[in-house]
Amino acid sequence: MGSKLAVMIERINGVLLAIIVVLLFLQVVTRYANITAFLWAGEAALWIFVWVVFLGTAVLFHRKEHMIVDIIEYFLHGETKAKVQRILAVIIKTVCWVFLAVIFYYSILFTASVANQYAVSFRLSRLYLSAALPVSIVIMVIFEILSRYDKTRGDESC
Repeated sequence: MGSKLAVMIERINGVLLAIIVVLLFLQVVTRYANITAFLWAGEAALWIFVWVVFLGTAVLFHRKEHMIVDIIEYFLHGETKAKVQRILAVIIKTVCWVFLAVIFYYSILFTASVANQYAVSFRLSRLYLSAALPVSIVIMVIFEILSRYDKTRGDESC
C-alpha cells in the first residue's frame, strides 16, 4: 500500500514540476514582452518547488533512498557486523523518529506563526507554504504505518 501512495505522490510531483516549468516560462516571456500580468509566477513557482521538495523527501524516506553514512558498517566484519548492524539500525531509527518529532513540533509552531502573513505577489497566507514540512512528516508517519501493516500481512513486495 505504501508503494501505491509513493507512486501517487511522485505523479503529483511530476504535475507540480510541469506547472513550475510553465509558470517560469510564462514569467520569462512576459518579462521580455514587458507585460506585468505574470509577476506572481516566480513566487508561485518557488512555493510549488518547496512542496515538491518536501513531498519528495517523504517518498525517499519510504523507499529508504535518502543519504546515509555507512562508514561504521564498512569497517565491521563477520558475525560482529550483523549484530552491530541490528543495534545500529535500532539506534538510527530511534534518532530519526526523535528528530522528526522535534522538527514536527517546531514546524507546527512556525506554521501557526506565519498564518497571518501573506505572499508578496498574491493574497495567499504563508501558512500554505510552511505547511509543507509538517505535512511531509505526517506522510512519513503514514508510510511507516503502511510499511508495518504490509509486514504483518506478509506483503513485503509493496
